[in-house]
Amino acid sequence: MRTRVISSLLVTAAIGLLGGSSSWADEPPEAPLSEFDPWGAPHLRWPDPNSALLGDDETYYYWTRDNHRALLAEPTKQRPLRIWVGGDSLAGGAALGFRILERTEDRWIYTEDVKKSTGIVSAWYFDWVDYLKDEIADGPYDVVVLSIGGNDWQGFLGGPTEKGSAEWVEKYQSRITEMLAILDRPGRLVLWVGLPHFRIPFMVPLPDVVNPISREVFENGERSDWVDAASIVSPDGVWTKYVLDDDGTQIEVRTDDGTHYQSKGAQLITAAVVSAIERKTG
Repeated sequence: MRTRVISSLLVTAAIGLLGGSSSWADEPPEAPLSEFDPWGAPHLRWPDPNSALLGDDETYYYWTRDNHRALLAEPTKQRPLRIWVGGDSLAGGAALGFRILERTEDRWIYTEDVKKSTGIVSAWYFDWVDYLKDEIADGPYDVVVLSIGGNDWQGFLGGPTEKGSAEWVEKYQSRITEMLAILDRPGRLVLWVGLPHFRIPFMVPLPDVVNPISREVFENGERSDWVDAASIVSPDGVWTKYVLDDDGTQIEVRTDDGTHYQSKGAQLITAAVVSAIERKTG
């Protein structure tokens, strides 16, 4: 299956991906990298869903006008949308995209809060539940974007210690559910960015375990949603350094450390976040 990245993001920030990638063990492709820029400021109007190339798979990001009672007001210069983005180092992907967006988009106010090496499991090191409750929940944010989990393939201090066990999954889901409950407010959208797939062997099982947990908690909520990062930068279920745009040109989306996003990959993740925000905007 071949990977295709829908490059219409330049205007609408909407994303589509069509399958295909190589495994991490493959030699890097020799084709030149694309000059394709997958970034564009969010548009004031919804694109025509009958003419936009959206794809058929449920993991594709698509635009809809069915939500006539929008959660978020259309941002203006006088009343900009206030966005908080936080999490572990993978949150830096969304953070990078929003930093780029700020250069041209004056209808958004963005706050970055990245805390490296943190996670859901390691509350002994940094407790996201307490931090969100004390520092973020009552803040002036219209949108809260969370990207956490890349450091979570470990046991909980005090148990359960067997990662991926039924007890582990139950506790993990309980903490994520508590985080959403803490952040939930009328007029606020809470987004969770799922994990991509990883190259590092011991991290390979992690996304397949935790993504279904966070997806179940956040997806299709009245005031929450889930962003499928894996379908964007690792759509075949394995780490890959490159994806293809719609003309077959390679785009470098991941770093050689097997974990983080390259600049183009980060912008694609942020564009998916923007798409999720605009689906709730009217």
